[in-house]
Amino acid sequence: MTVLILHGVSGYAGIHWQKWLRDELVNEEYQVIMPSLPKSDHPNRKEWLHEIKTAVKDVNISELIIVGHSLGVPAALDFLEEVGGKIKAFISVSGFSDNYGSSINNFFMKEKTIDFIKVKEHVQKCFVIYADDDPHVPQHNLRLLAKDLNVDPIVIPHGGHFNSDTIYKKEFPLLLDIINSIQ
Repeated sequence: MTVLILHGVSGYAGIHWQKWLRDELVNEEYQVIMPSLPKSDHPNRKEWLHEIKTAVKDVNISELIIVGHSLGVPAALDFLEEVGGKIKAFISVSGFSDNYGSSINNFFMKEKTIDFIKVKEHVQKCFVIYADDDPHVPQHNLRLLAKDLNVDPIVIPHGGHFNSDTIYKKEFPLLLDIINSIQ
């Protein structure tokens, strides 16, 4: 299986827990793709989609798992709307799918609305993980993504935004367990 790991706004490949997850997955013989998406301080939605498509162009889509963090989640959802085939799984970490008015994400999110009918046609299994105290994304918007994907969210107490300000800055064992549970 191949795992695509997507960072969020102002991020880069390997930030927070992502390098640890990549290393653990490689040790377990997964193929891992972890691109640094362009202009992450002020990303262009179309450029991020193009970068994702390029990163997975040689991947067997039916064996692909996508892990997105924060703004990497709507970027992954954009890809899922258009992918030819059905991926194995999609995992959202502190993700959202609507424009909740944050100035840091507004320019990216106002470009389009995600078509969840198409998204759900292109993914076998979805997981939504967020914390009960995320300081960046409102709880309503975190829950809305789970509702739109028709999944029960995994809500972690005191996880923050699962970034360098939290205990998840180095490791995130739950993600590894979820990925290993996907057949």
